[in-house]
Amino acid sequence: MAYTLKPTRTAFSGGKNILASEHVQFIEGGATLDATKFGAGLIEVGTLIVRNTTTGKFEPYADGADSFPPGYDEPAVLNVDVECNGVDDVIVGEVIVRGSVYEAKLPVAPSEHFKAKAPMIRFVKEI
Repeated sequence: MAYTLKPTRTAFSGGKNILASEHVQFIEGGATLDATKFGAGLIEVGTLIVRNTTTGKFEPYADGADSFPPGYDEPAVLNVDVECNGVDDVIVGEVIVRGSVYEAKLPVAPSEHFKAKAPMIRFVKEI
């Protein structure tokens, strides 16, 4: 479940399970998603996110030219669908920092740069 300072009611959506194991660890204290970086609309379960070291807020992951982008840390995977209005930041608690997820169920496959910076997350390929 995600939270903003604006009271809203959202209907159930999603239901997709990306977890490949019952053993998972979420980020302590939750993560603030920068609404201006995600824009208005649904942020899908399995979205790869990283923390901007300047603002302290999480943004969608995008590879750098040939490496993990500078100025970012804390690579993680969202384990919930989040409705974002593009203006108000959203705080989420189910942010995977350790565990196993099915790579094929993620909206975007993680790059080798992302995987190298997130060694505690195992990306399982279905054979």
